[in-house]
Amino acid sequence: MLEQNIKLYVESYLSQYNQIIDSLYRIAYSTNPEAFRLKDRSNIKIYLIKLSSLLGSNNTLQLYLTFEKNKNLELEIVDLTNKELYEDYSSFSSLKKFIFDKSGEKDGLKENNIIYSDNISFYKKSLYEEKDDFVSTLDSKEWQETINAQMHILASEEGKSFIKHVNHPVSYYAKNAARYSYSLLDLKAIINTVNDEDFSYQMDQAIAAYENSLYLASCATLGVCLETLCKLLLKENGVKVKDSDGTMLDRLGERLREQKIISYKFKSRIDVCYKVRNLSSHTSPGKVLQGDCHFIIATINEIVDTYFK
Repeated sequence: MLEQNIKLYVESYLSQYNQIIDSLYRIAYSTNPEAFRLKDRSNIKIYLIKLSSLLGSNNTLQLYLTFEKNKNLELEIVDLTNKELYEDYSSFSSLKKFIFDKSGEKDGLKENNIIYSDNISFYKKSLYEEKDDFVSTLDSKEWQETINAQMHILASEEGKSFIKHVNHPVSYYAKNAARYSYSLLDLKAIINTVNDEDFSYQMDQAIAAYENSLYLASCATLGVCLETLCKLLLKENGVKVKDSDGTMLDRLGERLREQKIISYKFKSRIDVCYKVRNLSSHTSPGKVLQGDCHFIIATINEIVDTYFK
């Protein structure tokens, strides 16, 4: 009963949030959807934290919505009601710090992934109602106004963050673009694994362009990153690469396959990246080019993960 009502509650959040984004932040969202993480339900996970009554009845249920790939509103209930967990409670500066520490010992709740959090202890009695009764409560004017107000605040904060983000000069991000929350993957890990100055600089420039919605420039630079990666892979396997040698992606992919350094699958991926980069200037703007960037970054990530570790 509690689980299904929590999901209904979250659905109400998302409904209000989507209406707000579609009506007030449509242009910002179309330009940079990564700034509005609650919009894509496929990458949202729900955490319900159950706390001990030692903290008082106003703190027993905490709800967190986090950004986690392909979780599709999966619900995880974390039981922190055991009184023994609270023996060191005074050492934490806040309730949130306590929750992060006690629930994130393995692969649990991570502070950096949190999109939205809410203390729902006040609604505890309602959340244990039968589904039909809870739906009636959820549809009440008072509840809908409360949820609408909360989602307006969240959307406004994200909108302000987006404006601040796009107004920064490219150089602001290029110094270390991988550390920013809009990055698609753990790019710092990729850069550290490859450990090459040219590759690091090129990746920072590519992501800096991406962060400023310059997807055409980003796609072209990511192609250069992939070329550098291919040359490094050849050198690491004892294949000499002269400056006069052809450095086009398709040729580099052929050489890697001829030397049996990479699989046929990766050769095919590199070929697609070569075509994507060359055709990028002729494609539709916005999400199409953005998707091209995603594909090349994913290919780079997979090659590094497979051949550089």
